[in-house]
Amino acid sequence: MTDQGDDHRCRMPDGTLLRGRWWRAARDARGLVLIRTPYGADQHASTARSWSERGYHCLVQDVRGRYRSEGTWSPYAHEHDDGGHVLDRLTAEHPGLPVVLYGASYAAHAALEAARAATGPGEGTGPGPVAAVIALVPALGLAETAWDAEGEPQIRHRIGWWHEHGRTRRPEPPLPPDELDRRTAQAREHGVIDAADHWGWTRETRAAWRRLWTARRLDLAERYGRITAPLLVISGDEDFFHHDARRLADAWNAPSHFTSGPWGHLLVGGITDEALRARIAGAGGLTHVIDPWLSAHGLPGSP
Repeated sequence: MTDQGDDHRCRMPDGTLLRGRWWRAARDARGLVLIRTPYGADQHASTARSWSERGYHCLVQDVRGRYRSEGTWSPYAHEHDDGGHVLDRLTAEHPGLPVVLYGASYAAHAALEAARAATGPGEGTGPGPVAAVIALVPALGLAETAWDAEGEPQIRHRIGWWHEHGRTRRPEPPLPPDELDRRTAQAREHGVIDAADHWGWTRETRAAWRRLWTARRLDLAERYGRITAPLLVISGDEDFFHHDARRLADAWNAPSHFTSGPWGHLLVGGITDEALRARIAGAGGLTHVIDPWLSAHGLPGSP
């Protein structure tokens, strides 16, 4: 295995090849972690190594249409089906290993959808292969990212995210602040959907943009109510998805634990106050939350 993990390939039933990086457990494997991300599997090497050191095999996979994975990128469209098929493949190849589904932001949505696929549509399906779900600063769905807790449109950061991440296989350069200001003003003047006609986006991108703003909020209890795996939600007091993170933990039927801290969507990495960062590091950081939670559910934590 290289320092960036081994190449991993998983063929979907429709022929689409999803690719990622596979990290073998540093010692005898005691579990398996699946991370599915639109932000580049190669960018998650340090996270994968931390799971390997805990005794887990770890697959970090590019979602459909992003980075090295084939297919068309359509945010929030494919993670249930693709996640379920990937999970089936992994559990068939590594029977008996408990699976932890892990992710931050969009990857938290992918983790939740894989858990939903594994549980199945029927009642009394049992726990399935998923032993635990860990969702950090979750971006749960289209409507949840488009509107805040008070029902106000989150126009500026949605324009920014969609320009950078929502349209293409690899990220586009961020919009300069003055251009982001201009587009935000256009959206407020002409309507957030119609304004996109002036931004040079393709017809397909404009259709996806319309889906974003016309989507309905998820009924989280209905969507995830059959999942029997325990859930850990880590939010941030300053995160724009904080309300929905709490809503997810409250709606979970199985055991759930909610925790938050003095950070935003970038978690501890986004804190610029060096004294605060030092205090958080001195308290053990997020590892101090994750490892005791894993142990409480009979799963391997830090060595």
